[in-house]
Amino acid sequence: MSKETPASSSGSRPGSRQISRKNSEAELGGQSPVLGLAGGAESSGAGGVEGGTTAGDRERKEGRDCPLLVLKVGTSSLMVSDESGQRVQLANVAQLVDLIGSLRRKGYWVVLVSSGAVGMGCIKLGLTKKPTSVRTKQAVAAAGQSQLMRMYEDLFGTVRLQVAQMLLSQSDFLDKEHWSNVKATIMECLHLGLVPIINENDSTNTEELRFGDNDNLAALTAVQLEADGLFLFTDVDFLYTANPRADPDAKPLRIVPEPWALQVDTSSAGSGLGTGGMETKIVAARMASTAGIPCGLINGAHPARLHTFLEYGIGASALQLAEAGTAAEGGEKPLPEGTYFMAMVVDKAVGDTRRWILSLPANTDLVVDDGCAKALAHHKSLLPIGILKVQGRFTRYECVKLIHRGGEIGRGIVNFTSEDGWHITTAMWIPKALAGRHRWTCGASRK
Repeated sequence: MSKETPASSSGSRPGSRQISRKNSEAELGGQSPVLGLAGGAESSGAGGVEGGTTAGDRERKEGRDCPLLVLKVGTSSLMVSDESGQRVQLANVAQLVDLIGSLRRKGYWVVLVSSGAVGMGCIKLGLTKKPTSVRTKQAVAAAGQSQLMRMYEDLFGTVRLQVAQMLLSQSDFLDKEHWSNVKATIMECLHLGLVPIINENDSTNTEELRFGDNDNLAALTAVQLEADGLFLFTDVDFLYTANPRADPDAKPLRIVPEPWALQVDTSSAGSGLGTGGMETKIVAARMASTAGIPCGLINGAHPARLHTFLEYGIGASALQLAEAGTAAEGGEKPLPEGTYFMAMVVDKAVGDTRRWILSLPANTDLVVDDGCAKALAHHKSLLPIGILKVQGRFTRYECVKLIHRGGEIGRGIVNFTSEDGWHITTAMWIPKALAGRHRWTCGASRK
């Protein structure tokens, strides 16, 4: 197989993002596999494994000083809009800052992913509505980000904490070396006693390099940092079976044992100021859960409810959670005040390369047959003959999804273009191919 990166005209599409050859080959151990598969998270139910991790996972985290939590707050929690324009919900922000101060005093490391640059820019510039023009939105975000950080600097200073700002784009996650540098910078900030505040760089990012929303960015950050928990603040108390504002029969979901199999009505739009909604939060919870990270959904007006998740057992096993739920029915132990998305039990330690592959954009599906899916589930090789269909086009070293019976069972990096793929008849192989049980998976090939 040729080792040259194909020209942009060979199988590439407008806006496609390529991964550097150096990183791809190095992370695949110098081999030339068809895919560097992202797999390994299996749902094995209640088992004696706490918080969706294994003994190997716990050993791997022993070098870290403190448990690490990633908190995400959206524009709908930070601001409110009415006929007079936007304004900051100062009570919500002050409670959030107080919560983080409390967590730090209890020995937790906290990373905050915060939206609000455009909203703060609207306040700063006296705009009554969120701009629709891309250029205007970028300029408003540039004006608002400094205002947002000034607010955080002042409020965190009252609880004797200092903050650090990081503005990211998806391009920061495409290159493995750059991805590792971002992780190292965040960890060093935590070692220095800072509270890292992360936001997407809305002032310069183009559409093709956007994360889409900060729910996705928060989940990717949690996976990148091997967090012990991800918490998403929103403007409702729970995840519901339908929109409670429109459907009086909507029921709250207190514990979601299998986020990857969850089916609820999320057709209603989010707030006018933000970019996400409930659907993006479910996707973020699924991503975190496949990496063995539990996730909580909390009303941003009551951020202190996060403590109820910690008291309930953010790192508890499925069996412990089930027993706690039974006890709660008898009034002995209350459920968390929010929705708890349980984590998958990860069958082995998820290394950095696997986490990096999960952060890559994947716009193409490779549909595989039963035999291929079974082989992957048993850590066997993937042969081209097992691919039934290619949905989309890809260039060499792009990330693709593996689909079986309509469900995603893995991700990997291709070593050929979509045009070349069907001409390959030799037994190309994947070292240590791994996959989940026909559900969302995370990770990579060798590490």
